[in-house]
Amino acid sequence: MMISNPHDRYFREIFSDPVVAQDLLRNYLPAAVVESLDLTTLVLQKESFIDEDLRQHFTDLLYTVQQKNGAPAHVYILFEHKSYPDRLTSFQLLRYLVRIWERMLRQGEPLTPIIPLVFYHGVTEWNAPRSFADLLPAAEGLAAYAPHFHYELLDLSAIPEQQIKGEVLLRAVLLAFRSVLRPHVGVRLLDIVRLLSELTPERSALQYIETLLRYLVAAPSDLTMAQIRTVLETVGKEKRTMLISPAAQEWLEQGREEGVERGLEQGKRQLLLDLITYRFGAPEPALRAALDACNREQLSAVSHIVLDASSAAEVLRNIRRMALADV
Repeated sequence: MMISNPHDRYFREIFSDPVVAQDLLRNYLPAAVVESLDLTTLVLQKESFIDEDLRQHFTDLLYTVQQKNGAPAHVYILFEHKSYPDRLTSFQLLRYLVRIWERMLRQGEPLTPIIPLVFYHGVTEWNAPRSFADLLPAAEGLAAYAPHFHYELLDLSAIPEQQIKGEVLLRAVLLAFRSVLRPHVGVRLLDIVRLLSELTPERSALQYIETLLRYLVAAPSDLTMAQIRTVLETVGKEKRTMLISPAAQEWLEQGREEGVERGLEQGKRQLLLDLITYRFGAPEPALRAALDACNREQLSAVSHIVLDASSAAEVLRNIRRMALADV
């Protein structure tokens, strides 16, 4: 299945790197848990345990890890894409944990502890119960019959920016996730790119800046072309050409040099083509033609069409419907 959610894609790309994942767990799991684990043994597993119909709202990553006493354990990260807390998160987690244990049994492995960590970057502070038992009404004498577990929580809405912990890359990533669902993401973008620019070697820094820009362009936000150009100016012309497609760069330069609406419009059109390619592969000529026919106002609507669609064919249908409605 093609991953279509930009939050999902960025999260997986970043935290598939064991060094970044280790940094996350080292800073955001309880100290006693970190002390019991040998994080250098962390290995990402390939499976996802989330229901198909919920993958637009959740992403999961499962890691194996050795305890310092030599026994195996797992860390399971559930990433909430939604901008608000889900009261039933612990119930969903219970289902996913059971699926992981079922996989262990199928593979002839002993059951091992799983440490669940919910990663949340919504705008509303997390207020859902963190213990499964809290979902059930109090019943005197029956508490022993309810599953008892709780999950750890990384709630970016509750952490002031200056208190975000970790190495440079992790801090930049967490700032990006914290900012993308909030107003004025472009204001934070420059700070995030400057932080990423501290990475060495330079090529690695540019790769992460490119990944960040693709994420922020693909994700629903109030990021503007002017803000993207400002960021590109800060990295210098030589580096700038390495970050985006030559066609998109040409139109961005035209918009900067000529200061006309046409340059901005064509730049947005090319970035939409990049986004369509990023999600669904190279667009067919009919889709390119439909996009070329869109005016500036329609192009703004197309970004939402692309993000909501499940296929390139659906994008084309909805652009044509929009065009007919505007006639």
